[in-house]
Amino acid sequence: MMTNKRFIRMSTALLILIVLMSGCTHGQRSETIVIPSTEENHTSDQGSRSFQVKTIYRLPASVTDNDEMLGWSAPDTVIGLFKIVRSSERMKRNLQRISIPYENLTNVQNVDINTHSLELSPDGKYISGITKTQDGDSLTVISLSDGQHKEVARFNSREQLLVQKLSWSSDSRYLSYLFTDSNSRQESLGIYDTDADITKDYHLTGFENTGNITSVKISDDGRSMLFTMVQSSRKSSVVLGIINGSEVDVQYEHQTGGEQIAWLNNEQFVYLGTEGTLYEYDRRNSELSVLLENVERFEFSQNRKYIAYSLNEKDSIFAGKLQGKNILYEEPVYHGINPSQMLWSPDNNSLLVNGEKIYSRLSRTPMVASPSDHQPFIIKFQ
Repeated sequence: MMTNKRFIRMSTALLILIVLMSGCTHGQRSETIVIPSTEENHTSDQGSRSFQVKTIYRLPASVTDNDEMLGWSAPDTVIGLFKIVRSSERMKRNLQRISIPYENLTNVQNVDINTHSLELSPDGKYISGITKTQDGDSLTVISLSDGQHKEVARFNSREQLLVQKLSWSSDSRYLSYLFTDSNSRQESLGIYDTDADITKDYHLTGFENTGNITSVKISDDGRSMLFTMVQSSRKSSVVLGIINGSEVDVQYEHQTGGEQIAWLNNEQFVYLGTEGTLYEYDRRNSELSVLLENVERFEFSQNRKYIAYSLNEKDSIFAGKLQGKNILYEEPVYHGINPSQMLWSPDNNSLLVNGEKIYSRLSRTPMVASPSDHQPFIIKFQ
């Protein structure tokens, strides 16, 4: 038996040697042949599997479209701004959280009725908001762990006007906002650095002919911004701005189909073009790539590896994996909804969905655990 095994190994080695020698007759060439072990062959790649729905959680009937779902404060906890009507009192708004199995709301803290435009940081630790006072507006950051309020900027209505465009960087370090000079109407961008506890202002240059700014997304390095603009002709565009000293200069502009934009990293960003084309732009080489077609709405996971999206004239939510310039799997994970909001959980394993329920035009099978109109629900993946 040992002799046979030795003979097989010698024959295999001789065969490989013959193949390599025959390759030399066609010119010099270097090749690397990798023979994976049995253990490597059976190692499962968790990132390569398609999306499979494990559970669909319907949020309580008390949660309606009048409430505002702010996002995830933990992998299994959603936080929102809910309206509460008290006897002999006017309607108040409370920050409340709801955790798995998403049946009961728990109060976090009351919200001043003069505070609006709340934005939850992606890490779920802070909420920013604008509070109106007699003298003007103040920008406040609220810590959800201890309830402390920190004023990071104040605006005198006679000199400056705070524009309601608050946005966190995806790593929750930077908070950006827009404000204008009351006299010159010059627009500026403010950035609050939570790590350094510093606020800096930058003038916007070259934006005079681009239209009105409707949203801002700041990169994780705090040096680049994506602006969505609307012209007088109602055409929309995305504008890339770069900090240059005390100013923000225009570096790139392209027509879009709306306000949906997202950073993939500090060098690449994604936006929805006209006719539903989802583009990826790499500013290092000015390369523009098409990721998907006919997209109506999209949302990337916090690690930027996965995407949830809906398609025009279809009533399904799809989930896929971003790999290079491609979206893999593209699995339908829910039918019968026109989503207006989709938010991935911090562990990238659940999707909060809000939108209007519609009857499926694609499948004859009945829907399972379909929420009522405008009632949020959560899809948990396996």
